[in-house]
Amino acid sequence: MDASAIQGTADQTSASFKSRRGALVWFFRKSRDLWKGKSRKLRAALKREHNQVAAVTKSREQWKSKARAAAAEQAALQRENETLREQLRELTSGSKKSRSRQD
Repeated sequence: MDASAIQGTADQTSASFKSRRGALVWFFRKSRDLWKGKSRKLRAALKREHNQVAAVTKSREQWKSKARAAAAEQAALQRENETLREQLRELTSGSKKSRSRQD
């Protein structure tokens, strides 16, 4: 195929498919506006999802921190409780010994 054959095909195409420039501008502008709107909505939805993930992650970390603190406090209170029970046992066993000596 030579250059004149290609040129002839291009002339036939442009000659048989002529649209007004205003119609083409309107069509392409409308098309552009539609995909830009769709893209804008998708970006907003994506941002909303990212923010939701960040909020859930932050909340989860706060709850983990609270749970760890509560577990540590519970362990400390259990140790203190056990110490107090041991002291009570020593006091009650000491008082029983002193009672038996007094009798």
